[in-house]
Parts: sequence; structure tokens; C-alpha cells
Amino acid sequence: MINRIVLAQATPYALPLERFDGAVLFWEETGGQAAYVWSYLQVLRHCGVLDRIAGMVVGVPHEIDGLGTPGDESPTLREIVLDVLGDRDIPVLGNVEFGHAGPNLPMPVGVRAQLDAGQRTLSLLEPAVAVSQADFSSAARSEG
Repeated sequence: MINRIVLAQATPYALPLERFDGAVLFWEETGGQAAYVWSYLQVLRHCGVLDRIAGMVVGVPHEIDGLGTPGDESPTLREIVLDVLGDRDIPVLGNVEFGHAGPNLPMPVGVRAQLDAGQRTLSLLEPAVAVSQADFSSAARSEG
């Protein structure tokens, strides 16, 4: 959830900004207010995170008060994201079913990925988990 990312950045456990260099930032929000989402994104913009990322994946919004639908007076999540990004030219993939919405697909952290917003694809370029030789040897002994 985006609020956890933002709140962690205000603690001694904050990720160094360099960790966001070339990253695909993925986030979702469940509950709360549309104005909070705008504020959280503004914090990420002001602290420099949005200037370092290579792309963004946004989960399906769930129970966010004040979010509009196309054609009404309140801003949609798309409009909020594009407003905060301003003239940054990064791909954004929205309404992705991960996290608390949809099939709850896991999103591995620290894995190289390729994002194509035009084709609506996010591809992992390396395995999300790796088995070490020690793990393999231990598993073989327990089976034997």
C-alpha cells in the first residue's frame, strides 16, 4: 500500500534514494481518501523518488472515497497519478490486479522487470526466487 512506502521513507529504515534508480514502483491503495493518495504521491515526488523510477504499476483501487469515474467532477486515479507525474515521461500500467485486489498476485521486490504500458505487460526478467546449492543439498538429504 502506498502509505506504507511513504511512511517508511520518514523513518531510519527508509530506503536510500539510489535504490529507486531505474526501478518499477508498484503500489496500491485500499480504503482511505483520494486526497491521501494524491498527498502520498506528492511526498514521493518531493523526496525525489519519482525522478528516479523507470516505471510505475498501480493496483486496482479499492474503497477509496472521493475517487471519480470518467465524466464526473471528482478526479479518477488515472488523473491523480498523471497530475503528480507532471511531465515525467515514464510508463504507467494501471488497474493491475495484485495485492489486495483480484487474484492477489505477488510482486517480487528487487527483481529486474520490463514494463510495457502500451502492450499492458509487466515481465520478470529473472527468477523471483533462487535455490542455493546448500538448500538443494539439504532437501536431498531430507528426502533420502
